[in-house]
Amino acid sequence: MEDPVLVSFQTFDRQAAKLLASEAAPADVTEDRRRVEKFLFRTGRPVPNVLVLGDDLAARARQIDELGGAAVGVADGENVIALANQRYPGGHFLRGDPRQPLVDSGAFDGVWAGTLLWRIPRYSAPAALAGAHKALRPGGLLYVHLRLGDEEGFRQTAEGAVYNVRWNEQRFCEALGVLDFDRIDRDEIADDPVEVGLTFRREY
Repeated sequence: MEDPVLVSFQTFDRQAAKLLASEAAPADVTEDRRRVEKFLFRTGRPVPNVLVLGDDLAARARQIDELGGAAVGVADGENVIALANQRYPGGHFLRGDPRQPLVDSGAFDGVWAGTLLWRIPRYSAPAALAGAHKALRPGGLLYVHLRLGDEEGFRQTAEGAVYNVRWNEQRFCEALGVLDFDRIDRDEIADDPVEVGLTFRREY
């Protein structure tokens, strides 16, 4: 059986290839800026080093840098990285599997995983975030954006299949407890479907 996460990453890379060929100007988003600012403040560092995983790589890295942090973005796919560099030429981006980012252990004050967990099968969530745990210093923060519900499975797009997962919030928090992550903050992002932003601290 193919890895559903890699199938999704391959689809995103094909989507990025189309955008590379068509974009005339850098794209940007402003949503989540307040949450990004709060996240950086909570790290307690004057210039927090933040690892960015998942969607909206360029926009999120730009926000973090503009708000006083230092972002490193990781995504799988040559075209995804090329698109991030096109959208944010000043950014620092690395190609690799976001589940196992090739970065130094304990090098980051925060990991912004964003919507990455929308693509991760429920059974593999702890393993998928083990790399984020390793990248964080003790006391470092992890941010995830979850959709709540029961859905899990592929949906088809013009460029291929994308895996979609909705979560039970309590079970997700229990799963991360195995990695010594303790939830310290919760924001409601949307109502239909219900979406939440959760911040965790790495205890050890």
